[in-house]
Amino acid sequence: MAELYREIQRPTISDDFISAYLKFFLGESMDYVNDSLALVGRWVFYVQIYMFIENSTPLSSAVEVYLDWKATYTHSACDRYKVRLNHFMKFIGSDIQIKMITNNHIQAFTNYLRNSFTAGGTLYSDTTVAYSVNILKDFFGFWRGRGISQINPKEIRAIRHIKNYREHVTSDDIEDLFSALDEHYYEDVQKKLIISLLWDTGMRVSELVQMDLEDIKPYTESKTGSAIVRTRKTMRYNLVVWGSETTRLLNLYLGVRLCKRYDTDALLVSKKSKKRITNRTVQRWLKEVCQQAMIDKEITPHSFRHGKAHHMLNQGANHRDITAVLRHANPMSSFHYLSMNETHFRQVAEKYV
Repeated sequence: MAELYREIQRPTISDDFISAYLKFFLGESMDYVNDSLALVGRWVFYVQIYMFIENSTPLSSAVEVYLDWKATYTHSACDRYKVRLNHFMKFIGSDIQIKMITNNHIQAFTNYLRNSFTAGGTLYSDTTVAYSVNILKDFFGFWRGRGISQINPKEIRAIRHIKNYREHVTSDDIEDLFSALDEHYYEDVQKKLIISLLWDTGMRVSELVQMDLEDIKPYTESKTGSAIVRTRKTMRYNLVVWGSETTRLLNLYLGVRLCKRYDTDALLVSKKSKKRITNRTVQRWLKEVCQQAMIDKEITPHSFRHGKAHHMLNQGANHRDITAVLRHANPMSSFHYLSMNETHFRQVAEKYV
């Protein structure tokens, strides 16, 4: 064991040493060891050996392993976490051993964020600071579960802050947005279809932009439309349904879309790039249409999802209906709208006045 320990202190580790380590500790054949080296890569074994013998690893390596694990089930979150963790490494140093990091370091980083400025020259919001701390909580929870970090994630507390009020879309907003678009123009029809799909289905923008032509199901006698969408958040396929007005807009749009020879099966294609539109494109288009319609509130693609929930509550729907239509993986997400809906709250509160 002492020889192994001295070998690990060298700047580089040979394949022979790694193979000998695996064979000695795992009892595997050399064919299995060689296959493992080829398939997984030397760096994985380097991290495992280093942590096994020394029970420590540099913060930079710990972040790399954690992000690789995170990416196995959520790429979008992995990208956002990487930005925050790199910020933490820049503050504390990437060479520090993870077992040497304490709650005092995290508290110092929190105070540093609260007094730091963004690239735009504004202070980081309390929401951003709390989000960064929650990422660190998950990160150190990951390594504590593997016996590397001594920090108890329960002791990492995010700062208390007032959450920003989320604007939601109303039926009046939909009418204003529609009035700002002219169906004689292809791009306006496309934007109008996007607005109508978001409002009718309450789908996430990531689900919308990933829709393909083959995802659309045949129309029913009731003139309602439907499609199968893949939810990236839960990695499941779900059914979404829209009304007759959206069906009319879809037919109008497809009349032109199918005549264009795009090298993609995407339903929504950018006229300029001739590629599938992105989340950012939808956000930019909505901002432009809101300005044309002179709507002061900040409307994002997700505002339609909130608006759908409130619209359903105003029509007498319960939380089970909202869970089904919005496809919430956790029913508690649907209860959140019950406490936020003013109409529903008034109906309950006025009974006891």
